[in-house]
Amino acid sequence: MALPCNNLNLNLYRVFYTVAKTKSFSESSRTLHISQPAISKHIQNLEYELNTLLFYRTNRGIELTPEAKELLIYIEKAWNFIMLGEKHLVESKDLAKGKISIGVPTYISVYFLNNLVKKFRKEHPNIIIKMANESREKMLELFHQYTLDMLIISGSIDVTKEQKIIPLYKENYCFVCKKEQKENLAVNTLNELVEKPLLLPVKTTETRKKLEEVFTTEGLTADPIMELGTNEMILNYVREGLGIGYILETIAKQQEDLEILKLDKELPEEEIFLIYNETTLPPAGKEFLNLIETKE
Repeated sequence: MALPCNNLNLNLYRVFYTVAKTKSFSESSRTLHISQPAISKHIQNLEYELNTLLFYRTNRGIELTPEAKELLIYIEKAWNFIMLGEKHLVESKDLAKGKISIGVPTYISVYFLNNLVKKFRKEHPNIIIKMANESREKMLELFHQYTLDMLIISGSIDVTKEQKIIPLYKENYCFVCKKEQKENLAVNTLNELVEKPLLLPVKTTETRKKLEEVFTTEGLTADPIMELGTNEMILNYVREGLGIGYILETIAKQQEDLEILKLDKELPEEEIFLIYNETTLPPAGKEFLNLIETKE
């Protein structure tokens, strides 16, 4: 069967992608080993073919037009997919080399992945493991762009038919304070808790939303003195003696200078799961996935 053709010039899009990412004709010239006049000509040709202006030329350099920003979203996905295909072709021959890119919050990598990574590295010493620790939204974006092979995150998420989810484990949350402040900050009920200085996750996180549901059920409102983005940040300010923090129990139990507060109400659990794309997971990623699935 004949392939459809509309005179698509992939080289023009390669140049466009490089210029769009670098925002510089000179840097694109060095990256692609093409002269600057040739770079400029390629962009002009693409603009002519699309009948669309792609870049604004300014005294400070170049900027993408709104149309170019929209086009870049699709070109970046396509480019990453091509790179992914090339990587699969190289790695499919054996597991003597390869790379796995994993998006994972710091607290999960420290308390869940450490032993798995050590075991995997022992069995496959030439496989490179790259871990990204970004915001949840950023990691999801990188995953959908095929920059990350898999994610290990918490909270609800919509998936496509190609994307698979594996539940890993559940984590309990708890409230903690500095041991030296136990007498002043010790509480037994949520009513007492909301009157204390609280250090909570930011409102937009699933963790905070679940906690707010608990307070609402009891007719209470939490008014924290600080809202922080990570368990590590909350932990730091608890150690500084600023108040009571809401963190994962696994982390809290590792801290000898903290006291876990026992409350009369059960606190929410956090479900941790792994998500991957079944059609694009590289051979090294499949091997790592097997190790996770056989973990006792």
